[in-house]
Amino acid sequence: MNKNNASIYFLITIIGIIIYLVLDIIVQLLPPHYSPISQTESDLAIGPFGHIMTLNFFVRGIFSLSFLAGSIITLGAKKSQYRLGLILIGIWGVGALFLAIFPTDLSSSNPSLHGIIHSITALLAFLGGGFGTFVITLKFRNDDEFKGVVQYALPLGMFSAIFSIITLLTVFTVAQPGNIWGLIERVFIASILLWMLIISIYSLKNSTNITC
Repeated sequence: MNKNNASIYFLITIIGIIIYLVLDIIVQLLPPHYSPISQTESDLAIGPFGHIMTLNFFVRGIFSLSFLAGSIITLGAKKSQYRLGLILIGIWGVGALFLAIFPTDLSSSNPSLHGIIHSITALLAFLGGGFGTFVITLKFRNDDEFKGVVQYALPLGMFSAIFSIITLLTVFTVAQPGNIWGLIERVFIASILLWMLIISIYSLKNSTNITC
């Protein structure tokens, strides 16, 4: 497959990110008006307009896997050097699809099976996305083809990795972020989407190989 095929995948990624942001804003503005500061995006899938957020999880999964496909194509023979990062981004993308299939529980007092699966999936997806962006960006520094994007991608990759550590501390310790967890999550997701957007645009602009 040639780089034209990769360009199509990156274009799908860019369009998908825009659609995701639009749908996210729409569902946030609709009843029951969950707090974007204290409640996570998953809560938006519960309620009279929850199907919009469910659809949005599918959108995130599709454009993330499209990004992965474009990256694999453009890497070519170098893809083995990025294997770990590719796998982690794959977990992020597949995880979004599972989040759509298995909705969350609004209350943790009596968790359902689908709620438990949702929580485990969200943890794995966040760790995959957070560490995946960081690992891949570190590889950029030693790849002449992508050194031009490092200055933009590295800060986002570092932030995502830090968030992943915060997530681990939240899950396995008592270091709960309290009533700002929704905000922290949204900033984290935004950092990954911006990272993907920058790399996709960089790839299209240079009509060359991109790595992920």
